[in-house]
Amino acid sequence: MISPFCAALALFGIPVNLCTSVPPTEKERPLTYRRIAVDERDSVVTAITPLSEVSPPRWARDVAQVRFDWSTTDRNGGPFFAHPIPFVVPPVDSGEPFYPHNHQPSITWLPNGDLLAIWYSTAEESGTELTVLASRLRAGATTWDPSSEFLKAPDRNMHGSSIFHDGSGTIYHFNGMGPRGGRGWANLALLMRTSRDNGVSWTPAKAIAPRMEGRHQVISGTIRTRNGTLIQNCDAVPGGNGGTALHLSRDGGRTWTDPGRGKPPPSFETGSIGRGTIAGIHAQVVELRDGRLMALGRGDAIDGRMPMSVSDDLGVSWTYRASPFPPISGGQRLILRRLNEGPLLFVGFTSGIRESEPKGMAVRDSRGNEVIGYGMYAAVSFDDGATWPLRKLLTPGEGEYDGGAHTGKFVATPTRAEPGGYLAATQTPDGVIHLISSRLHYRFNLAWLKEGWSE
Repeated sequence: MISPFCAALALFGIPVNLCTSVPPTEKERPLTYRRIAVDERDSVVTAITPLSEVSPPRWARDVAQVRFDWSTTDRNGGPFFAHPIPFVVPPVDSGEPFYPHNHQPSITWLPNGDLLAIWYSTAEESGTELTVLASRLRAGATTWDPSSEFLKAPDRNMHGSSIFHDGSGTIYHFNGMGPRGGRGWANLALLMRTSRDNGVSWTPAKAIAPRMEGRHQVISGTIRTRNGTLIQNCDAVPGGNGGTALHLSRDGGRTWTDPGRGKPPPSFETGSIGRGTIAGIHAQVVELRDGRLMALGRGDAIDGRMPMSVSDDLGVSWTYRASPFPPISGGQRLILRRLNEGPLLFVGFTSGIRESEPKGMAVRDSRGNEVIGYGMYAAVSFDDGATWPLRKLLTPGEGEYDGGAHTGKFVATPTRAEPGGYLAATQTPDGVIHLISSRLHYRFNLAWLKEGWSE
């Protein structure tokens, strides 16, 4: 009779003859803890057991453990834009999963100069085969490593991920997880783990919100406020309207609260006040200079525009109004973040991905000329979100690309950019903004965004 440990490995398709009747010792075990066995009772996670492996996955192999000198990539402050490259790269190692639908990514920079990206891979978004993959772009490399599995509990939908470097050496990973055999993402537990060695080894996954319920679908966009509060954004509902929840930790991730849990759903109207829920799903949050939080989201449009939510009490209550941006829709997710240089960066789309006649808007092209552009664009605010005077199309200008997931193939021109994609971004200490859509990795800096534009 095989041990429970080996039986759990067999659920992942790992041959039983590769495992021992007793798990390897801690010293022998590759501490990626990427595969876990989960116990639950009455829709509550009661235990998570990490499963050991014979060898580490590709993203955990041969990783440099030296602090990277970011001055070696100095571009003298000049404009920089690189043509997009794919970060979703199929595995080359046997036994690694890879499905046709790869989507909902997150990305962070690491102290050793690498980038680490994660996303889910699945045949169906509601399926229990849905798993989280990872790939690493090593410092100085021009192509991403082949992917391998990053976190999976067997027969569970692992919906929604975020990865975040706090700038002090700790990498946080947040993930949703559904019940055994349960389809969809309406009811999830919220998991967290951390790494202190550039994403090689990880603490065992912990259920920081163990009840499998709503308000737990993780969205990329974790932030830490100036006073040290960690904020993780999660969809409050499984549909296209209904808002975004925030999970807050004031003690470095040990304990968490959701200020909107149990509160009635708000009515997202101009000037109205809601308790604990941001207008729009897939929302992104920034801390303003005066300590308030500002968020932009998808759906729940106000006066035909993307909704904006502002809170002066760390997410307990929100005031809603229309933003200056057009709404986005299915197959699209926005970016809102503060740049290292100080301004706010927003990245969105001029119209929905499925519109038969896509709408354009006045933007600047790659040379700084004002044009009517279509697709993905960036906007920059120099006054903490009061105005967004700089808007530039994010296009390589030419070539055919595969955006993956809901986007598929598209042709880039000086006035047409990628029409859709779930966006995530990080900015390295050298000022380069690394933006990923559902499949492609874009690189540019603030100087390039400002090229041809005068304040």
